[in-house]
Amino acid sequence: MVLIENYNRSRWHVPMLCFSLALLTNGAATTAKAQSENLLHEKLDFLKAKLESNLSHSLGVEQGLNVGEIKFEAISFETCKITWKISTEFGNSTELPAPMRNVRMLNQVSVDLSSIDAARTRIYVVEAMKQRNIAWSLAKELKIRSGRPGVQQQLVTTNGDRFTRIPAIDERSYAFFFNTRDQRIAEDVSKALADAGNRCSSRVQRRRR
Repeated sequence: MVLIENYNRSRWHVPMLCFSLALLTNGAATTAKAQSENLLHEKLDFLKAKLESNLSHSLGVEQGLNVGEIKFEAISFETCKITWKISTEFGNSTELPAPMRNVRMLNQVSVDLSSIDAARTRIYVVEAMKQRNIAWSLAKELKIRSGRPGVQQQLVTTNGDRFTRIPAIDERSYAFFFNTRDQRIAEDVSKALADAGNRCSSRVQRRRR
């Protein structure tokens, strides 16, 4: 009887142990996934705040002028595919060429962070802009991985009653322009983009398995 009872207990212990291990494994995987999602959202919130506060500025202030405004607006920074728009409005200053006066340009941009090739992105000063005393000449350039969707852009311009929509384009690179004094901010943005891109790339790889 003792042998039979021990045998019966062992028959139940093995499946119960396997079931408990499965619960623990699934629970750990769920927790890890939730932590990864939280970290991604933290990176996206950081990028949204930094880009909106550091890319919007007046045009021509270096020359003592105010010929227009550039405004960066985050439209969607909740998932791996982020979207923003950059509005450029030129005033009626005589310092501007006549065709540029009272012109408004709106460029809407989208990119899947998993498409960004962090190893090929770079931060550099555009020397031609620097020589013209343009402070906003520090470029954070994004490069797109081979075989991945690029940076989608849709440009619309208005000048009085004239409205022009440029066909959407898919670019293999894109640059954010920072003030040259904001090198540290550009580096922090670059790191956050790389971290977010790596998390999104890992997600894509898991889906393919």
